[in-house]
Amino acid sequence: MINPEMTWASSDREKDWEGCLTVPGIRGLVPRHRAIRVRYHTRNGALIETEYEGFLARVFQHEVDHLDGLVFLDRVESTEDLVTENEWKKIIAQRHQP
Repeated sequence: MINPEMTWASSDREKDWEGCLTVPGIRGLVPRHRAIRVRYHTRNGALIETEYEGFLARVFQHEVDHLDGLVFLDRVESTEDLVTENEWKKIIAQRHQP
């Protein structure tokens, strides 16, 4: 993706856990748009316009933030939404217990 940009974003937002190699050992609940429309060029110069929702929309927004000089910590609404990697693993493990 060359020069990716969001051209539209849903007003519907969702908080979910994110982490990043840029900030090792920390996870945060980050609000992101649930659906987005994006435009970018391929390395062959083709213009692509498409829509993403759910996880792909989250990943796109996360990565475009890096291009804009932001990390997920810049999007966390409260320090109470931050946990260590070990605490996050416990939270996730609890979700998957019968």
